[in-house]
Amino acid sequence: MKKLGFILALFLFIPLVYAEDYTISNYEVNIKVNEDNSYNIIETITANFNTKKHGIYRTIPLRNEVARADGTKDVTYAKIKNVQVDNPFETLNQDSMYTIKIGSQYSYVEGKKTYRLYYTYDLFRAEKQKKYDEFYFNIIGPDWDTTIDRVDFTITMPKDFDKNKIGFSSGYLGESETEGISYEVNGNVIKGSLNRRLYAKEALTVRIELEEGYFTKRFNVEDLSIIVSLVSLIFSFLLWWFYGKDEKVVDTVEFYPPDNLNSLELSFRYRGTVRDKDVTSLLIYLANKGYVKISEINSVTNFNKNDFQITKIKDYDGNNNLEKIFMDGLFKYGATKVTSDDLYDNFYRTTEKLKKEVMSKENRNLIYDKMVDKKANYNLFLIILTIFVAFILPLMVSGYLLLAIIPIFLALFYIPFYKVIIKTKSIVLGLFIGLHSGVFFIVVFSNILSYFPYLLTNFVVAGICLILMIIIYFNMPKRNKYGLEILGRINGFKNFLETAEKTQLENLVLKNPEYFYEILPYTYVLDISDKWISKFEEINLQAPDWYYGTDFDYHHFNHFVTHTINDTRSFTGSKASSSGGGSGFSSSSSGGGFSGGGSGGGGGGSW
Repeated sequence: MKKLGFILALFLFIPLVYAEDYTISNYEVNIKVNEDNSYNIIETITANFNTKKHGIYRTIPLRNEVARADGTKDVTYAKIKNVQVDNPFETLNQDSMYTIKIGSQYSYVEGKKTYRLYYTYDLFRAEKQKKYDEFYFNIIGPDWDTTIDRVDFTITMPKDFDKNKIGFSSGYLGESETEGISYEVNGNVIKGSLNRRLYAKEALTVRIELEEGYFTKRFNVEDLSIIVSLVSLIFSFLLWWFYGKDEKVVDTVEFYPPDNLNSLELSFRYRGTVRDKDVTSLLIYLANKGYVKISEINSVTNFNKNDFQITKIKDYDGNNNLEKIFMDGLFKYGATKVTSDDLYDNFYRTTEKLKKEVMSKENRNLIYDKMVDKKANYNLFLIILTIFVAFILPLMVSGYLLLAIIPIFLALFYIPFYKVIIKTKSIVLGLFIGLHSGVFFIVVFSNILSYFPYLLTNFVVAGICLILMIIIYFNMPKRNKYGLEILGRINGFKNFLETAEKTQLENLVLKNPEYFYEILPYTYVLDISDKWISKFEEINLQAPDWYYGTDFDYHHFNHFVTHTINDTRSFTGSKASSSGGGSGFSSSSSGGGFSGGGSGGGGGGSW
């Protein structure tokens, strides 16, 4: 029986031996509290290694969920700076935990070893419900994995405080044990010790309630971000007001397109950009000029649908480069007839080429003030500055460089897409990329806000400012004298097409029987084709020479022409895009605190 008892005792003792592969005989902590609520801390740790180890590591939390005996809770945020150790060490900042790994992987320690480390614990942010300040700190945190035989501490406060409001507690997380704690106060210095053993996962915490304003309020980078966002928005608005705000446009009365512009040229001068359907409106324009004819044919893939065939009547012999590019794109390799199947996934090259050609710098300078275009770059700089100061800098200053890199990477990834949107002003592409990038940014920033919820206000303010600045940027280009004049004439032309009376139209048709068809391509780029066609329901017109199909009917003709333009536009990559506007492309009282309830502390282990 004695033998059995010895064996059982041996088995119970062996795990204890292995669990205590190292212990801490003395832990001395010296804390100098600064007026800005940052602490200069010196820790002297005397460890006894029962087995060979490389050294110890120290973990310090940067985000703390502070809890008190009265049930109130706060969240504090800290940075670790100026780390110095009397032994080789390396640091790691990850998941709201700062780790100091001491020792070398190439050497071992055994027996008694003393480590001395110094660092600044900067409590830069505290989301507090209380109307007072406090020094609530875990002298020893609840995350050590071994016993600590004795703790000595010295706390130097920056100025006078109420000594009756000092409280200490020790034990496991949430306990308020004060046995074994002794201390004395000399001026602003508190010196004491814990004269009992702390077991693994036990903590020693101090809490001093201080008058509000004891710690000086610091100007944080998040405050700067709001200021920069608002100031940038103001400057952006002033840039637009003084340099980008267009003068009043005087509309004239026009019966025909001004300056003999074709429909694509008119679209650019009207909007300052062009859409896919503006390009393909040239099909009807060139048909009226006698270059092509459009025929209805039965669809090869869908017999219940009418398709179309485009036939070349003659080679292009004009002197307009845009029209020539369009004709050459339609009829390649000597072809004289093409159908929708021939153009599918092919004609988009011509469309993009024409959009690039018509929106060239030279053409922009025709209607926009060149100096204002240069000043728009200041607006772009303000947008980039706001993104950096409001979204990236707070993370970098907090020590979360990795979290800061992710938004930078996302921004760089989407810049090419945003450039296309700014250049083309494509609503569909803007909505698609905006939604796509928005989802990514929401996921990233929701994760960031899980670490730093206090940044929500900054992100919201900066986000609203950025949206307004981007809108201003889009409206920054200012029309020059010609740009204002031609816009007034195009507005006048559009107004006439929308408001013309039947008798006026009949007179125009009487003078020019092709008037309806000559104007038709312009109505598509001005988005008034339905209104235009409906005005001629009661005017007797013959089918155009360039149209071959079933018996002529206005509604059928409108449906067919619109379908043809949309299908030609869909050749920018996919037939599924034909319905859109463009191609889809983170010995004391407890003092109201309890063990492990304050900031700092953490723990450590051996390695």
